[in-house]
Amino acid sequence: AVASRSRTAAATNPHAQLRGAVEQGEYAVRPLRTGDCPPVGDGAAAVVLATGNRARELCERPAWIRGIDHRIEAHGLGVRDLTDSPSTRLAAERAGLFERPVDTAELHAPFTSQEVVLRRALRLADDVTVNPSGGALAANPMMAAGLIRIGEAAARIHRGASDRAVAHATSGPCLQQNLVAVLEGEARA
Repeated sequence: AVASRSRTAAATNPHAQLRGAVEQGEYAVRPLRTGDCPPVGDGAAAVVLATGNRARELCERPAWIRGIDHRIEAHGLGVRDLTDSPSTRLAAERAGLFERPVDTAELHAPFTSQEVVLRRALRLADDVTVNPSGGALAANPMMAAGLIRIGEAAARIHRGASDRAVAHATSGPCLQQNLVAVLEGEARA
């Protein structure tokens, strides 16, 4: 369900590598099938950071970074529960995520199982739109996918499709490093 939803959402994303129906495919490594894994790709990302006045000159509806934090798990995979991500939860708390609900989440979850772990760690409600860009399951350029999540969340705020969003970036195949950024648009009149 996670891969299917992500790749369906990617149908309107011109940067997505994979769109539409997902075949489960062969096992890549049990329990993950090829449909649960990201595409291999190359790419880049950039975001523009500006002061308040300059941001308003550049963009009609800027996305403000209200909080950002980065935390690291123990790298020894045998010493922690891989179905939980305490570092994501702590980064979210320190970034201010739990102060109010978000309407959008762009999660760097290159494997379907990671989205389940991240949803729980970030306490995302069922009505939160997760990875409307298709996420890393639709396009996963190495070393840029995390910043792309932040850019995609900001773009939704710019377009008025989101008021408060969370963006997540990770490094390591088991969510070893986690960055959480909370972005908001200005209050609507």
